[in-house]
Amino acid sequence: MSLFPSRSISASMSSGGSFTHDKVVRDVLNAAQDVANAANGMTSHKNESRKLSNEIQRIATCVETSSLRAHHAGRPLVISVPARCALTITKDIFKQCVTVMTKETGRDMFKQLQKQRKTSTAIEDMSRACDAISDVLMANGNDCGLLEDPTTAGPTLPNEDRRDDLRLEVSGLTPAYDGIKSVILGMLVKHVENGMAAAVRITDLLAEVQSQWELVAEWNGSDIGNERLRPHIEAFFENVFCVFIRLRILHATHPIRRVVGTESFDNILQEESRKFSEATEKLKLSLALSSSSAIDRVEGQIGSLVVAVNGVAELVTPAASTTDGNISRIPPPQPHVFHGRDDTIRQIVDAILLYLFKMIAANIAILGAGGIGKTSLALAVLHSERIVAKFGQRRFFLSCEPYTNAAEVIAALAKLFSVTTTNEPVQAIVSHLASQPHTILVLDNLETVWLVRDDTVRSQTELLLRHLGSIKTLSLIITCRGIILPRGIDWANASTASLEPFSAIAAIKTFDAIARTSKNDAESERTAVLDLITAVDCMPLAVNLLAELVQCGNKPFDLLRHWNESHTAMLQTYPNGRESNVAASIEVSISLLTAGSNGNEPLQLLAICAHLPSGLRTTVFDQLKPHFEDLDSASRCLKSFALISAGPQGELKMLSPIRHFVLKAHPMTADHHAAMRRIYFNIAASAPTEPSEEFTTKSTAVAAEYENLNVFLLHLINTEEPSQSLVDAVRAVSGYAYLTTPSVTLLVALRSRLDGHAIWLAECCTNIGQIYLALCDYASAINALLQASEIYNRIGDRRRAAYCALLLGSCQRNQGFYEVAIQRYTAARDSFLEFQDHLNASQCLLSLGDIAANQGKYEDAKQYLTSALSAFTGVSKHRYYAAQCSSSLGRIYTLEGDFAMADTELQTAQSEYQAIGNQLGIGQCMAMLGNLRRRQRDFSSAEELLVSAREQFIRMGVPMEQAHCIYDIGQLRRDQGRVQEALEAFRTAAQIYERVGAARNLENCRLAIEGLDNEQI
Repeated sequence: MSLFPSRSISASMSSGGSFTHDKVVRDVLNAAQDVANAANGMTSHKNESRKLSNEIQRIATCVETSSLRAHHAGRPLVISVPARCALTITKDIFKQCVTVMTKETGRDMFKQLQKQRKTSTAIEDMSRACDAISDVLMANGNDCGLLEDPTTAGPTLPNEDRRDDLRLEVSGLTPAYDGIKSVILGMLVKHVENGMAAAVRITDLLAEVQSQWELVAEWNGSDIGNERLRPHIEAFFENVFCVFIRLRILHATHPIRRVVGTESFDNILQEESRKFSEATEKLKLSLALSSSSAIDRVEGQIGSLVVAVNGVAELVTPAASTTDGNISRIPPPQPHVFHGRDDTIRQIVDAILLYLFKMIAANIAILGAGGIGKTSLALAVLHSERIVAKFGQRRFFLSCEPYTNAAEVIAALAKLFSVTTTNEPVQAIVSHLASQPHTILVLDNLETVWLVRDDTVRSQTELLLRHLGSIKTLSLIITCRGIILPRGIDWANASTASLEPFSAIAAIKTFDAIARTSKNDAESERTAVLDLITAVDCMPLAVNLLAELVQCGNKPFDLLRHWNESHTAMLQTYPNGRESNVAASIEVSISLLTAGSNGNEPLQLLAICAHLPSGLRTTVFDQLKPHFEDLDSASRCLKSFALISAGPQGELKMLSPIRHFVLKAHPMTADHHAAMRRIYFNIAASAPTEPSEEFTTKSTAVAAEYENLNVFLLHLINTEEPSQSLVDAVRAVSGYAYLTTPSVTLLVALRSRLDGHAIWLAECCTNIGQIYLALCDYASAINALLQASEIYNRIGDRRRAAYCALLLGSCQRNQGFYEVAIQRYTAARDSFLEFQDHLNASQCLLSLGDIAANQGKYEDAKQYLTSALSAFTGVSKHRYYAAQCSSSLGRIYTLEGDFAMADTELQTAQSEYQAIGNQLGIGQCMAMLGNLRRRQRDFSSAEELLVSAREQFIRMGVPMEQAHCIYDIGQLRRDQGRVQEALEAFRTAAQIYERVGAARNLENCRLAIEGLDNEQI
């Protein structure tokens, strides 16, 4: 017969429907039923089991009654965070009761515990835990006070009107803590051994809580951005109460830790410490991002509050920590967000357990740059399931950051392991650990006592590590900046000790988990997130800090703009501390570098590398050697501190946050700056700026250094007066880009510095106009070309003014303004012929032919193009223009239906473009061949060519050509009878045409859409 009847989780409603309890309530009721079933099956300890089961039934009945009462009163049961916390622990304790009652291991525990403690049994200890649960839930009579009385559940900010004055909200919430105070003080006086001392600490703590609310009320919501700040204040105080609830229950269950499980006991304590720290940090972060004169006072009070809560934890579990604030027997909690290192964790754990199986010491090193995630990885290993199962409470963590030498670390280890100091403290520690069960120790931030200039300190640290590494029962993990392993130790992971940045996937997962963003966010926001992560090279610390800034209300797009303006300076959530400030973390590495190396050459090389985002390549490295005493040694030194690393081709690279920090804080010397200037001006001078058969070969050097050239030349533009050599270098690199991936970045920056230099300014504007024309930004192109034309006409350079007219004609042709374009081309051609410039005169004919073709005047078009082609044919340097003529002729033959001639001309043009390496021409020919195949009804080939061409134009960033391809794909879908896909393609093309101002093309799209709509009707 059951000790109490089964409960229905869905209770009947008076209205005839059904009512379902909140999930956490259902979990408690189900666990209570499991206890009853287990008690019925007990063959021993029947009386104790019946008593325990009856008590659990009473608690469950109180919870159920409160839930039903809320429903019958017509109001929802709102379970506060602290109350939900208490119910979750209640469920876990009930489940442990079932384990004790039903498992053979549980019966063995009975006997074991009875031998150890004469005064109680395991069942009695479980009863004591249930008493604690009853007190916390206030399960008196027939209801559960913690669920029913809102004043005992901690603060909940009202939702009725979020715009209410903050003072009114706070004044209504403060009394809640009077109820909390009485409950908690009652718990401590009843159950905590040193109850009076703890009560004093609790009273002090609650006074701090009270003053926090009063201070928040003073702000009156006027200048703190309270919509953003309020949820963090709420979470902070809810967690204060949750900490008390869990510590109270943990203390009550302390005698049955072997039944409940050491792991769960410690993990709950660690989890609450993490939650409290997280709530505190979020509150601090919100305050840091708000502007208020009260912030300093608030942060000081938060610090006092943290100290008070930690003090209470020490009273409840006095063995948990030592007197040194840096030394704790409980390791720091594991990171609450941790992605991308699963394989590394598994490898380290496998190595540790394998070495233990072989009865030898397992020594693990975790190396890398500052902010790369070394400490987080060590803690993840320390808290991994298999490590916890193997080592239990024998898991220790010591940060070496506060110490300056090995002697201080030794003293800290002695305190950590409670070893009495002697004249031979190292030997005492070794003997102690050798006599203990298997132990795992993390020495974090070892660089502070190892990467130092003092050889004696370094040697003593290595000697200490060798002593620790020789203990067979000790698994040692170190984290250290750099990539050099301490000598004299067998490192189990020597070949994989250095950490790399996150993978892109891990970085995105980490960002989303912290910032609470997701792939379903708006496309613009998602793009900004991906750009941010890419901008910081997936550096873990930088990703975490950016995500925290987003979590606090900053928009990813705004942060990306801020990054582009200030770079590493924005990567902080607090001004100081290397865990919350990327610049501070990097500065630690720089200071270690200057302290641990001889001379300034490593730092000088670092300053050079900072200007080269794609890395210092071997060819440039060799040219710099005459300017250093020992460049190879400086390189090795920087690698050892993980400030640079070797890329796939041996180039020396830096992570983006480090690079931007060094750029600002450590400039190059004058000699090195001059050397870099000469080297990169020579590379720029080698850049091909005209299409030719040798284009690919000549591009080798500039292609490899293209990103470096852009960054270094931009630096020169912003820091020195314009010179002929600088102007030539910028125009050369931009000319090369025009033929590959058009960009105006350098030219626009240079234009702003050329006031008073008329010729340079006109040349620069002409080049800007050419590139904007290629990018289909016609408005910007026309503005630049008109500025250049005005200067040329003013100084009497009619030939260059004519070239501007040629380019202006192309802008107006592409916009569909054919008559104006014809006038421009005709006038420009007359000027070119006057100056015997037959090349540019023929270019005018080519363009006039294109306009005639667009107007349907095919015979005129062919006459223009054939005449132009004859001028270009046979001249090697004119192959590009000859290819343009052939492709235009191929388009005309396609429109006329002469597919054989069209195919011949287009194949000829494509071969020419491929020979001279012109990517834009290759893409245009693919698109025209795709349109030809469509007209030939070869739809499969047409789709393949058009899609490939579109992808090419997307890579090049040429929207007009993309739109042409999409329009042609729409025609293909129409011919295939796929009307909806055709409409979608035409609409997409129309959007691009509208954006670039191509009126005639936009009208063609409108007519195509109208025609399909009419067909559907």
